[in-house]
Amino acid sequence: MKNIVKFLVFILYSTSIFFFPNNKIIFIFAIINLITNFISKVPIIKVWKNTLKIFPFIIFTFLINSLLDEFYYAMWIGIKLIIVCNITIIYSNTTTIIRNSRNNKAIVHTTKAF
Repeated sequence: MKNIVKFLVFILYSTSIFFFPNNKIIFIFAIINLITNFISKVPIIKVWKNTLKIFPFIIFTFLINSLLDEFYYAMWIGIKLIIVCNITIIYSNTTTIIRNSRNNKAIVHTTKAF
C-alpha cells in the first residue's frame, strides 16, 4: 500500500507542476525536489548526470515552444521539464520495475469491471 501511495503522489506531483502559474511556486517545487533527493539518499551527482542526458530533449522542447509562443513562457516550460525530469529520476532510483508493475496491477485491479 505504501508503494501505491508513493506512486500516486509521484504522478500527482509531476502533473501538478504544469498546472501552477509561472512564478515562485515553481521554485518551491524545485526545493521539494532537493528535499526529496536528500530524503531518498540518491546521489545528487547521479540525478544531474541523468538529467544532462535528457537535456537535449528539454532544449529541443524549449526551442519549439519559443518558436510557437513567447520566449518567457518557453523558458518556464523548460524549467518545469527539468523539475519533472529530476523527480522522475529520483523516483526511478528509489523503486524497481517489479514494484512498479505491482503498483499498476493493484491500481488497475480496483477499476476492473466485473
